[in-house]
Amino acid sequence: MTGNSVLCDMRARGPAMKVISLPRGRHQLHTMPTNAGYDRVQDCTYRWDGRRRGNTPFAIVQHTLAGEGDLRFEGRHHRLRAGDTMLVLVPHDHCYWLETGGSWEFFWIAMYGKEALRLQRALLDERGPVLRLSDKTIECLAENVAALIRSPELTAGRASALAYESLMALHDDLLVQDVALDAARTGVIASIQNHIHACLRCEPDTLSPQAEDDELDVASLAQLAGLSRSHFSRLFARTVGMSPAQYVLNERMKRAAHLLEATDLSVKAIALSVGIHDPNYFSKLFRHAFSLSPSEFRLSGMYVNSRGRL
Repeated sequence: MTGNSVLCDMRARGPAMKVISLPRGRHQLHTMPTNAGYDRVQDCTYRWDGRRRGNTPFAIVQHTLAGEGDLRFEGRHHRLRAGDTMLVLVPHDHCYWLETGGSWEFFWIAMYGKEALRLQRALLDERGPVLRLSDKTIECLAENVAALIRSPELTAGRASALAYESLMALHDDLLVQDVALDAARTGVIASIQNHIHACLRCEPDTLSPQAEDDELDVASLAQLAGLSRSHFSRLFARTVGMSPAQYVLNERMKRAAHLLEATDLSVKAIALSVGIHDPNYFSKLFRHAFSLSPSEFRLSGMYVNSRGRL
């Protein structure tokens, strides 16, 4: 990044910040910058708490050029190093600061508006508050920040376009990354499906229902996949066509149908064997899946025709 002329010029000019207050006109713009700038901080009093910046919602995109900063986001700590881009919303449970004896060099853009908030929330949900962007995207962000700071005749439309372009650059960069990641993670989802099937294929007399139930909850499956719960759930639904919780339930019912047809186990034992501890609740779920009670299903002998139904 040292060869980027925009960044070199920004650094040569030194710290700068511009508060952007322009007439909105009759038609409200859905993305509008509030301020932008470049700074080098060494004062440990530099600290921003997302719960103490008022009640007006706005979004911040801040890119670290050098040094290090700290971010606490929803109880989790992140160290922000050169090349990291931070996304946060205000008001929100986060705080970022500079530690004593440290230094932190960065540029940023803050913006408000329905579309700015919607896109920022979507990016946070998908990727979290700390990103690694391509050089091209960082250059785009730097150019837009420089334009907001330096443009002598900045209009509301131009300011809005620069803020929106910054969000679109983030969106496109992360979309390309997500396509590549999701292609690799399709194999991860297949392995999770195999894990679910293996858990439910345990022999009834050796199965530990509580252990199985714990293994198949969404949080445990996400941890096994090495993904956050929200990202895992979205990726699983995109790949399989249903949520992981619904998939597990369907597989439980399929396994129960097989056991009803192939064994003499009681309904209660079968319910336990597929990880459902309340026989009445199991019967309700089974009836919803097959339109028959477990006992009626066993008498009907319809398991062969039920395999593709769920």
